Amino acid sequence: MKIFRPTADNTPTDFLNPLGEDRNEAKGEIRGEAPFVEQERRQFDLIKANESDQARFQTKKLQYSNYQIINFTLYPSSSAATQSYYNASFNEATAVGSPLTDGIMFGQNGPTAGIDNSEAKYYNIVYANLRYGVPTDGYILESPSFAEFYLMQKLAGGGNTLGGKIPRQIESVASGTTIQAISVDGTRDGVQSFGLDIYNENSYYSQTNQLVGMRSLGIALKQIQINLSANEVLSSIFLRGEIAIDLSTEGNNY
Repeated sequence: MKIFRPTADNTPTDFLNPLGEDRNEAKGEIRGEAPFVEQERRQFDLIKANESDQARFQTKKLQYSNYQIINFTLYPSSSAATQSYYNASFNEATAVGSPLTDGIMFGQNGPTAGIDNSEAKYYNIVYANLRYGVPTDGYILESPSFAEFYLMQKLAGGGNTLGGKIPRQIESVASGTTIQAISVDGTRDGVQSFGLDIYNENSYYSQTNQLVGMRSLGIALKQIQINLSANEVLSSIFLRGEIAIDLSTEGNNY
């Protein structure tokens, strides 16, 4: 009878039992992917399949549109004076880091819930327009008639105010030789703002995939210039406007 004696140089068959089974393989285990891995995959697929329409709606705000229009009416003056023009500047001396006045802030309830710029939301503005609201007398709007607005950001520490001015994000220098002066700095020119031509209704549009709009948590008045064909009571003058934002760009950061 031949007796098997273990040696230091065992062959792979030495690890098989007399029935040819691998001694290192658990009894009853199926070769391939472990059952718990397949179970986790099934559970994950089920979660994705069961995502409700309401959850999708809350995530995107609107199921079939990411375009939200904010309408407003602006009465620039409470004066009872009668004249054929109106010209006023706003927030001109307001420094960066200080709150703006006379504006609209996004994603924040008020005034009942209060105003807090730390709770407001940033969005990309993709369209803006402003038109002259015709008073009872219906005098004709003349050129130039326009309005300018500062873009708005959160303030350090928040506070029960509107946000503040957004500084220009790149360096810029000015040089003039045949003109009296040109400025790119200061509380008026060193910050971001935009203008709308009321007379021609020359609206702002963001129309390309590369141009994603102006990021801001609101707008505040910079200047209003209105010219009329005849005298009008200033308190009767009003402007109607709309701002369109991309809801998918909502965020807490600039």
